[in-house]
Amino acid sequence: FVRGLLGTAGVAAVAGCASGRGPSAPDDGWIDLQVNGRVGISFTGFDLTEEKVLKVVETLRDCGTGGFLATIVTCEREMAIHDLRVIASARRKYAECGRRILGVHMEGPFISSAAGYVGAHNRDLVRDPDPAAYDVWQDASGGLVRMVTICGLRKGAEAFARHVTANGTVVSLGHTEIWRTEDLDRLAAAGARTFTHLGNALPNLLPRHQNLIWSALANPHYMPMFIADGFHLPKEMLHAYVRVVPLERLVAVSDCSYPGGLPPGRYERNGSVSVLEPNGFLRSPATNSLHGSSCLMRQCVETLMSPEVGLSHADCVRICRENPLRHIGLEGWSA
Repeated sequence: FVRGLLGTAGVAAVAGCASGRGPSAPDDGWIDLQVNGRVGISFTGFDLTEEKVLKVVETLRDCGTGGFLATIVTCEREMAIHDLRVIASARRKYAECGRRILGVHMEGPFISSAAGYVGAHNRDLVRDPDPAAYDVWQDASGGLVRMVTICGLRKGAEAFARHVTANGTVVSLGHTEIWRTEDLDRLAAAGARTFTHLGNALPNLLPRHQNLIWSALANPHYMPMFIADGFHLPKEMLHAYVRVVPLERLVAVSDCSYPGGLPPGRYERNGSVSVLEPNGFLRSPATNSLHGSSCLMRQCVETLMSPEVGLSHADCVRICRENPLRHIGLEGWSA
């Protein structure tokens, strides 16, 4: 369940899109490969229903997000299967869901359990990659899983990447300690080809030269995804990303989560507490760290077009629509 202790600011201060402000979206809207939920609804949970899926779809559509990957994070096996079945059912039941849910992104459970790298995921549920689990997901969803985030250093990672890639699913590295070029090249040879929210799900302190941020930006085999909400990465870092890496290799995502679109306040879900500040910052009071995002792609584009980052609208169409569609094999998609 979700319990909110509402603050004094209005919804518009957080949602933003209700007013229609922000950069104009291209035809059919922006594309987001990491959507955890919205308006009190999470794609990870036994309480997910077809009607709730439709509400998220309509909310995103009205805010300029035309298509997206529904993201399920680390959870119990039975919960993941339930959520996949509900999302697939919603796509069959509602034409709008069928048009705009482009697939599912499984972010976990095959990630690192190390402090800092595990992020906000439940480390007790993290485990080694399992091709059989992927097959169960695809069976439950009717083949909707288009992306899986894995650590890359866990036992069986290469075999898993080969299996998943052979079945048309993108393998992304994330929540991981990986940084050595030989390890990255080895995973790339097995099929991995992107990074999940590069620059986040990391310890606060890293070696200044030998770390995965530099390695991922420099490695031509990978397409870094990054959260452009203005909270997860400072604008100076976003500026560096878009200047160092060719734009055809970049994908911006929102990482939007269930408190987004709700009034500022304290929200609890399945024993986990999130605090949504009036400025849109979403944090965990237990660790005082980021806990997903309250922003959508419209706000991300606004950040990318700010003077501090310096992208044009055409640049944003490239990394917030064309690249993500190409990356998941849906180049030319239209709602």
